[in-house]
Amino acid sequence: EAIGMLVAGVAHELNNPLASIVAFSQLLRTDPDLPADLRRQADLLVQEANRTRSIVQNLLDFARQRAPERVETDLGPLIDSVLGLQSYMISRDRLRVEVDIPSDLPPLLLDRAQMQQVLVNLTVNAAQAIAQAGRPGLIRIAARASTTDAGPTVVISVADDGPGVANAMRDRLFMPFVTSKEPGEGTGLGLSVSFGIVAGHGGTLRHEPNPGGGAVFLMELPVGRGPVEQTTSVMVPGQGYAVARATARSGPPAPPSTAPVPSGPLPGPVPAARPVDPGGRRLRVLVLDDEASIREFLGRVLGRSGYEPILASTGAVALEIVASDPPDAILCDHRMAGMSGTEFQSAVAAIDPDLSRRFAFMSGDVLNPELLSFATERGVQVLAKPFDIATVATMIDRLLAVDRA
Repeated sequence: EAIGMLVAGVAHELNNPLASIVAFSQLLRTDPDLPADLRRQADLLVQEANRTRSIVQNLLDFARQRAPERVETDLGPLIDSVLGLQSYMISRDRLRVEVDIPSDLPPLLLDRAQMQQVLVNLTVNAAQAIAQAGRPGLIRIAARASTTDAGPTVVISVADDGPGVANAMRDRLFMPFVTSKEPGEGTGLGLSVSFGIVAGHGGTLRHEPNPGGGAVFLMELPVGRGPVEQTTSVMVPGQGYAVARATARSGPPAPPSTAPVPSGPLPGPVPAARPVDPGGRRLRVLVLDDEASIREFLGRVLGRSGYEPILASTGAVALEIVASDPPDAILCDHRMAGMSGTEFQSAVAAIDPDLSRRFAFMSGDVLNPELLSFATERGVQVLAKPFDIATVATMIDRLLAVDRA
């Protein structure tokens, strides 16, 4: 838990300066006066900034608990994809893999990326256990229909004929950072994260000794829909709109996952916003962020697109603007010193309910359950930091389309 909190804190501290690096590297690349040799260097800067953004997001996903994104999934193709990812390891270690997945199994509602991660963890553990014996071995993946008091389930087993799990380790198998592997071969997080992912799907993951020698991991997943979910839209750079789900469930929350947020377009076309109203007045966008570099970047992007940017560093200053000369849309940081983003949105709603709907939070932690719950309840948008120029433009289109919906 302490490591998770540290990771989350470091990632959050990196996010704002990283947002500026991503933003201004893109501004450099789009400068029409930039010489060709410097443009190539700017392209490399954008590429590396985006790679760093992905690393930071993975850290946040690891540290942040999130609900699974359920899609109806057939087990056969999912397991084939897992084995395809590991074809080199299977060949190198002289492993035999047997798969027994009945064709008449009911489809499961799964977060495909998360469940792929679980199966990769289990099969890699099996392969590494066999490798300790210094011989070829067998991994067997099977599934069968079953039932519990709560209803029908599917049980998936991953078995190996390696040396098995030592008795002293069995009670601690699913604890974070517990591992029997040599330094450099594993962190001890695979089974802990897998346990949490399966629990997030309403299922169970357990270990049993293999009667023929080795270990068996049994994953039991419910058939049918899980907990009731509420959705809100999140604008993710490079992905468009993602549907983030806040799930209501009983019991402890699922441990974190590194799986990416699935994305897709929201229903209905969104017309490109015009930077002027019918009377010829430039549309005004209020930017509230306590990071000067973020304000400067958004001011430049908005101005270049024909809007009139209004920049504020504190909630108090921004509220004065809303009360005296309200803008047409608002981009607001979620976490700020003094007045928070949610407090500011509530204050805007009290002054101008219509304007409070043309409102987007900017956040480096778009899976924060408090933020998602608030955004879902208020019907406001969420823009993921670090963002790029195209994502900002699309968000402005979305906000200004509210009046025309």
